[in-house]
Amino acid sequence: MLWFLFMTYLSHQDGEHTGRASRELAEKLSALDFLDSDINILNGRLRRMAHVVVYAVLAVLLGTTLELSGHSPWLTAGAIVWAWADEATKPLVQGRHFSWLDVGRNVLGIVIGMVIVIFVF
Repeated sequence: MLWFLFMTYLSHQDGEHTGRASRELAEKLSALDFLDSDINILNGRLRRMAHVVVYAVLAVLLGTTLELSGHSPWLTAGAIVWAWADEATKPLVQGRHFSWLDVGRNVLGIVIGMVIVIFVF
């Protein structure tokens, strides 16, 4: 539940704050030799990968909780509704917009998380 609240909070920050936060992270990571040194490219990749990572973690946590409580981890697939709803509410936040590509990235994260849970259990 805490992860869900955390990711939803981050997801609904205004465009200026999310842009600044990801840019600062890109600037710090660009110093690493194995990552792209172009800050703009790295920033874009970080912003896209954030969707996959936060939803994969959500799916692993939810799937594990369901499995350990005796329920089917396949119920985690219900998070796909939130993957869309999270993006659908973005136009209500200043500087944010709806993106089907981001919905797809969210769903990809859920699928990755579900695969991890299925292999673990």
